Amino acid sequence: MIRHRVLSHLAYVVAYSGLALVSMRHLDATTLSTLFWPPVGLLMAALLLNPPRRWPVWMALAAVPHTAIGMLVAHRTPGIALVFATADLVFCATVAALLRLRQRDPANLATLPGALWFIGVLSTCAALAGALVAQVLRLVQPATSVDHWYVWSMAGFVSCMIITPLVVAWANFRFRRLADQNLLHLWVGLIAAFALLIGTTIVFDDPPRATALVWHDGFGMSYGPLLFLAVVALCWGAPGGSLTVAGLAIVAGSYTMSGMGPYANILHFAGEPLLAVQGYVGCAAVLNLIINALSADRERALHRNGTLKAQLQAALRVSGQVAWEFWPAAGRLQWLGQWPLGLAGERDEMTLDEWLERTHPQDRDKVRAWLHGMDAPYARPLQFRLRGADDRYHAVEMTGSRASTESGAPDRMMGLLGAARSDMPF
Repeated sequence: MIRHRVLSHLAYVVAYSGLALVSMRHLDATTLSTLFWPPVGLLMAALLLNPPRRWPVWMALAAVPHTAIGMLVAHRTPGIALVFATADLVFCATVAALLRLRQRDPANLATLPGALWFIGVLSTCAALAGALVAQVLRLVQPATSVDHWYVWSMAGFVSCMIITPLVVAWANFRFRRLADQNLLHLWVGLIAAFALLIGTTIVFDDPPRATALVWHDGFGMSYGPLLFLAVVALCWGAPGGSLTVAGLAIVAGSYTMSGMGPYANILHFAGEPLLAVQGYVGCAAVLNLIINALSADRERALHRNGTLKAQLQAALRVSGQVAWEFWPAAGRLQWLGQWPLGLAGERDEMTLDEWLERTHPQDRDKVRAWLHGMDAPYARPLQFRLRGADDRYHAVEMTGSRASTESGAPDRMMGLLGAARSDMPF
């Protein structure tokens, strides 16, 4: 356990320092901000995945390299470097604490309420942190330009939206789950991921005939490849979707920092391509997180329904009954469970006429009238004769009640069918 924790801390320091070093080397001279600040997303993930009693260790391991690299690489004064490092610590701790207040597992971003709460808390805290850092910098060094504090907020928000779901998803990933994956989904997700990255590269690569293919220097067209991101998120889930978003951020960021792509010379934000590309990648990250949450909610609902169906089938098997559902408008019956007495039941759905063919000719009229005349919420049990697999008729008992839609209008009947108390062959 101690060895694992030491290795985790070492890997965290190496990753944090490497990301901080790369980001600081591309510091924008005007806004004093980086395009993205991935280390803050890494710190956020560490706080979400660990209990509060371990937060001081992770925060200390982040503060030291942040301050040192800010002074050595970005040539910041000690005061400014400490302000930015402290801001990251306070920002991440506040978001993690607020997430922990609402849900027991703050790292669970695979539910729609959890994902929306994460996005809301993160965006609010990022905006407040940027404004607060600007005020503190004015006190520490009045000559420092703080007019672009919203770019700092955007960099922190987008970086957390990219890195935090990525780390959380892969921290909880188990490779044995690949054996349960649908092979078609794996291939479709792979094709969609390549289509997303290749399409983004084409849009950002400033092709010679770009004016014939895109509009507004590709600003609107750049959002086209995000369609494939939705496919990746549905096919691969959180691990694959978050990894694809990270690849998208690398492609879009590298081209923009090289002076290429639709956001390099954009005038929509007073000549600030930094903010424009941050917004573009931020939209992709938000889209991926919400689609993953919706997909995970759907998978949990299907799994829960499958479990309940299996439990119901087991209960019906023990009781020797089958559940039935009759839709008068469509004239169809649906069945669930194992038929008693060897009765013919090779299909779980049939029309009313097919069902009546299995009943005794003398009982067909009363069965039809019983099914269509269920005006009361509950109907009296009906006994009739049903042909079994031995081509003989057996006495069965059918019970049921009326079911209604959400508006209260009755639309179907539901009930049970089993052997009558005295099964006498006819």
